[in-house]
Amino acid sequence: MLCLVSIIFKLLTLRGSLAAFITGALTFYSFEWQGLVILAIFFLTSSILTKWKREVKIDYNAEPLEDKKGRTAGQVFANGGTSTLAAIAAIFMSDPVWLIVFAGALATATADTWASEIGILSKTKPFHLKEWRKVEAGLSGAVSGLGTIAAVIGAAAIGVSYYLLYDTSTFMVSIIIIFAGFFGNIADTLFGAWFEQKLYCQICKTETESKWHCKMKTVRIFGLPWVTNNLVNFSSTIIGALIAGGLYIWTVK
Repeated sequence: MLCLVSIIFKLLTLRGSLAAFITGALTFYSFEWQGLVILAIFFLTSSILTKWKREVKIDYNAEPLEDKKGRTAGQVFANGGTSTLAAIAAIFMSDPVWLIVFAGALATATADTWASEIGILSKTKPFHLKEWRKVEAGLSGAVSGLGTIAAVIGAAAIGVSYYLLYDTSTFMVSIIIIFAGFFGNIADTLFGAWFEQKLYCQICKTETESKWHCKMKTVRIFGLPWVTNNLVNFSSTIIGALIAGGLYIWTVK
């Protein structure tokens, strides 16, 4: 039902909805309804924030065809692929660590999405970690105070949800999930700064991540052409998942 509603309200494309259904089904099978609630918290909050003040964000990103029909299957798996792999692993290997890995991956995805969607609205220009200067809002690899606060709150939303939903949860494990989510988001920023391709608009002389800007194709100025935002997001969720799982094994088990 949620997938159908997502298509109607253009939160997901048809293929994106199918990908979300697969992710949800595996999550429910491995981590029961509580896992599905955690997944829903990530998806619903991220979708709402993406739509929030969209007209302002379009001015920054300026790619008119982007996301008109909702998130694609690639975007769904980029953010939820690692948590899906954790759910699959839990089917074959019964170990509570997979639930922590699942939560760590989603805490990273939530922190990154909140940081991006809220941070872009900061009144001050963000600071790019590679270029070591202030840049226009919307570029990967740039951080702002507002975006950093949003990342912490986003990771906390997953960590607190885990604590409230599972009877076996502890305060320490929730802290681990929040920590993993925040530093997974940091990894996303670093990957975006050093490896993700950056493009340049020859009309308004602006750096962007969009293939189109000012109704013209942009040109690549640095970064690897095959390192897309989806790949960066997927890689960062793996980092967040590994941090969560590693800290859980080290401190709790």
